[in-house]
Amino acid sequence: MGYLQECVGIESRYRRNREPWASHLEQSRALMLEAAAKCEARDSVLIFGAGLLHDIPLIELVGMFRRVVLADILFMAPARRAAQKEERVELVTLDVTASLTSLAEGRTELTQPTAYLDDPSISLVISASILSQLFVVPNAYLEKRFGQSDAESEALGQALVRAHLGYLGSFECPVALIADETHVIRDRSGEETATASALHDVPLPPGGRSWDWDICPLGEIDRDHAVMHRVRGYCDFPKALAT
Repeated sequence: MGYLQECVGIESRYRRNREPWASHLEQSRALMLEAAAKCEARDSVLIFGAGLLHDIPLIELVGMFRRVVLADILFMAPARRAAQKEERVELVTLDVTASLTSLAEGRTELTQPTAYLDDPSISLVISASILSQLFVVPNAYLEKRFGQSDAESEALGQALVRAHLGYLGSFECPVALIADETHVIRDRSGEETATASALHDVPLPPGGRSWDWDICPLGEIDRDHAVMHRVRGYCDFPKALAT
């Protein structure tokens, strides 16, 4: 469907923009560690979207939990090497939407995810910057292969975001969420010229804290515009308010 190409593209963008991304990655790691420190139980931590590891404080989490489960649709070499070196790290290839098989066939009825909901060893769940990515590849694939309309892509994007929030809200253990909330375009002077929801207008619950991620500084897309993501993070996601 294009996941490998997307993953390689993100890795390439990271290598070009290590310095502009540094603050975002550090704030993401800090929030995850804050969430971990609050956990009374320290059995297993389950991390969705851990395939590239750049924002995951892996060494610290290994020191805090008996097991660190990294779950993603695919894993690049650094994650595989980490799992080979550290027996507490477990890689799990997981479709967090539970719906990709149907979507690959052009069927957009979603299946509500249930993976790990019945696992009593899970002490903390972290959703690491994947909420705004869940629909990117499926929509591009469906538009190209099945002629999906813009309105249908909007509806599917909203459904996938809501399903993930509902999934997180179903865990009995604490949950941490880091998610892009808003796309912001800036001109060369730094002035904001346009904004758009990163989540197809699905609102996040109140609370948490926000910061800016300079994901595409000047020159990454063109010489006159930069793209910033406004990120919201919760070290204790308010599950009762999940959409």
